[in-house]
Amino acid sequence: MNLGKWNKKNVIDWDVTYYYSYLPATFIKKDLSLKFVDENREYYAANHQFLPLTTPNGGYVIKTTMGMAVMYLPFFTVAHLYAKLFGYPADGFSEPYQCLIQFSGLFYLAIGLFFLRKLLLIYFSEKVTAFTLFCVLFGSNLFYYGSIHGAMSHTHTFCLVSIFMWYSIKWLLKPDLKSSIIVGLVIGLIVLIRPINILFVLFIMLFGVTSLTDIGKRWLLFFKFKHFVILMKLLALLVLLPQLLYWKYITGYYFFNSYVGEQFYFGHPHLAEGLFGFRKGWLLYSPIMIFSVIGIFMLFKAKKEFSFPVTLLFFVYTYVILSWWCWWYGGSYGLRAMIDIYPFLIITMAVFINKMISNKIILGTLSVLVLLNCFQMFQYRHGIIHYDSMTGEAYFDAFFRIEKSPNLEKLIKAPDYAKAMKGEE
Repeated sequence: MNLGKWNKKNVIDWDVTYYYSYLPATFIKKDLSLKFVDENREYYAANHQFLPLTTPNGGYVIKTTMGMAVMYLPFFTVAHLYAKLFGYPADGFSEPYQCLIQFSGLFYLAIGLFFLRKLLLIYFSEKVTAFTLFCVLFGSNLFYYGSIHGAMSHTHTFCLVSIFMWYSIKWLLKPDLKSSIIVGLVIGLIVLIRPINILFVLFIMLFGVTSLTDIGKRWLLFFKFKHFVILMKLLALLVLLPQLLYWKYITGYYFFNSYVGEQFYFGHPHLAEGLFGFRKGWLLYSPIMIFSVIGIFMLFKAKKEFSFPVTLLFFVYTYVILSWWCWWYGGSYGLRAMIDIYPFLIITMAVFINKMISNKIILGTLSVLVLLNCFQMFQYRHGIIHYDSMTGEAYFDAFFRIEKSPNLEKLIKAPDYAKAMKGEE
């Protein structure tokens, strides 16, 4: 097994460090309080390992919730065994761990696409299904975060949301024990990765609802099968329980905002900048998703059962993520937070493609946008597109470049993180 590619050890870094720290702290250091960090603070800081935040009571807390650690666990286990068998440092951060954690993104992306394909084939032809998946995978930032930055949380959430959609629809058509168990566990894990993902529960509540009468019928369904609904809730809470116990152990409270000093500014969302801006504009760096947005408005005639939950989720979720103080989400290719709702937007893309499948101009445009995304992905990977400081001038200067512009540093404008954290421009 050639692990030379992972020698830089830059997979488990920054956000991934927070997601991942639960595993080496629990299984290698055997100390979730992270007190061992004090023994060699300079080493851990220099290597971006653990990076704990200090709580008001003086304890050390991991910044993110532990959902991603659960998703990484099978890969961590294999890497740990491999490291011990073949002489690598079994410290949680050597090459086998970096390699397997990176691979997890591609693995979960494949599972997500598998369930989405099953779902799409119920409503669309094989041709429309295949072309839709191709367009969203290679025409958006989904592929980048499933491969190059596969350790980030987005394709893992993409996978879980795809499974959640499939089994939610199955449950609504025919409530049963298996679907109840899977829906409960999966929604718990989705929320454990990122608490705002509780919004996705709207899908099972509203799928198939197209009128006020349907809302009443949905509540009657939940009441009729309340034993399954209670089971789903209990399983979701069971998944969340370790996080609450961890916070209680570290801070003394079952609920704790571990993002110390960070918050949402719901009165000042950055909608225009987040969707169209040069710094991270979602529809600038993944322009093919414009057709998914158009598809939202086509749902009401084409696939009414999806119209209410998908439309509501798109607007509410977009508003929430762009109200975060760091609305550009740090160093990233495009607006990476949007990937989490791509399973819903793949439905709307399929609606659009199904309508336009015989229009050669539209199909040609989609193909060109796939190529543009792949080219911009190459540019981002090689520093031609800056990771967090792009401006209009920098974007147009870089547009056809295959090498970094000598003028890039003069054209970019770094965001003021300190002011943004306070809700200032």
